This record gives sequence, C-alpha cells and structure tokens, in this order.
Amino acid sequence: MATYRHIVFLSIAVLCLSSCARQKQERAAQAHVDAAVQMVEQHRYEAALLQIDSVHSLYPKQVAQRRQAKALKDSIVYLQAQYTLRYADSLLQPLLPEADKLLKEFRFEKNDNYEDHGNYVYRTLQTGWNTNRCFLQAYVSDDRKTLVKSYYYGAKNIHQASVLLKAGEQMVSQQGVNHAFEVEGWHEILTIEGDQALEMLNFVSSHLAERIRVELYGETGSSAKAAYYIADSEKQALDRTYQLGLLMRDINQLEQQIALASQRIEHFETKAK
Repeated sequence: MATYRHIVFLSIAVLCLSSCARQKQERAAQAHVDAAVQMVEQHRYEAALLQIDSVHSLYPKQVAQRRQAKALKDSIVYLQAQYTLRYADSLLQPLLPEADKLLKEFRFEKNDNYEDHGNYVYRTLQTGWNTNRCFLQAYVSDDRKTLVKSYYYGAKNIHQASVLLKAGEQMVSQQGVNHAFEVEGWHEILTIEGDQALEMLNFVSSHLAERIRVELYGETGSSAKAAYYIADSEKQALDRTYQLGLLMRDINQLEQQIALASQRIEHFETKAK
C-alpha cells in the first residue's frame, strides 16, 4: 500500500511540475508576442519580427502563441507592403517626366524581324552612320536595360573580347559577348550589358574634359589589337545615354518594388474577405 501511495504521489508531483513548466513556457512565449505587438504599434517592424522569430524557434510546442505570432507577422508584411508602395511611388513620380524629357534627345530603333525590344539611341550616335569605323555605341532598351557596344572595323578579325577605357592614369575594363562577320572587311560588335555597361559610361561621364583612349583586346595576348580616342561629341552622347540609363534603371527598380508590394497587399486583402 505504501508503495502504491508513493507511486501516486510521484505521479501527481510529475504532473504538477509538467503543468508548471508548460505554463511557464506559455507565459514566456506570450511575453514575446506581447512585446512584438507593442513594437508594431511603435512602427518598429524589424524588431517585432525578431520577437516573432523567437516564439517559433524557442517555443515550438506553444501552438496558440505561434498562431498569434504568424497572424502578427502577416500584419507586419501587409503594413510594410503599404509603406513600400507609398514610398516607391513618391520616388517614381518625379522621375517619369524627367525621363520623358531626356528621351526627346534620343531616337527609337527596332528591327521587328529579329528584335524583341527596341533601343533608344542618341541622335548623333546612330549606328547606320558609322558602319566602317571603330567606335563605342550606347543604348537604353525599352525594357530599361543599358548596353554598350564596341564596334570594330578592320582588315582582319581581332576576336574582340574586352574593352579598356583609359583617361590619364585611370582606367576601366569590361568583357562582353562578341559577334563578328565579314563584309568588305571585318566587323565585330562586342556587347556589354547592365551594371557593367553603366560602369563604362560612368567612366566617360567622369572624364568628359579629358582625352579618353579606347583599347580593344582579343581573346588571347596582353597587347591591344586596336586603339582610338573618343571624339568630344561622342563623349557628350555617351554621357547623355548614361544619364538616361541611370534614370531607367531607377524607374525599373521602383516599378518592380511597386508591383511586388501591390501583389502582397492584394493577397492579404483577398484573404481577409
């Protein structure tokens, strides 16, 4: 009988300890949830998300508190999306008329037979006027990407692989994808895209008052296969293309942020109906 009573006593003690531990875990988890709620009210969203993460990582068995944490996180994502939408739109609106004004200095070119996107080309740098010489061309496509193309023309194929710009002791070099063909001499077009293209144009824009030497390098060898200097009029054209490229990049990034924020807002508003 004594042994039975002892077993019952131990069982009750274990249950009490377990219940106390569970209640302690619940209170601790709820404290994180309550702290997160206060932080949301103070617009401290990132700090609130840390509290929510603590609920999930430290108290995986506290289902009720984890449900509260999840609902609160959804609310934070919704509020952040609303803020992003308002903020990105406030930045976008003044850029649009600025881009429209600058686009008047450019001509739109597109070959519908093989091009999915057209390009804005500065009027003094139209490709058709420059078929039999070496020069740098810059484009901003209608999907808001910047491209620099290094055109080479000569008696032999140089297998153009990279372009180096040099002004005094400063220089910048970029690699690209080359396309070569032979029509009354060799033509090669090396295409550089995106941030690398903007970096090259930034170099030109930063050295407008200096002589800028262009050196073309092949796939092998350490010496330039061809070299020339950029004319002042072409430096101005490349600089204007750089300004347009920056504007279009910023507009594209803001529009992507707006689209993503709008999708999130619509998702949560649809769930709430």
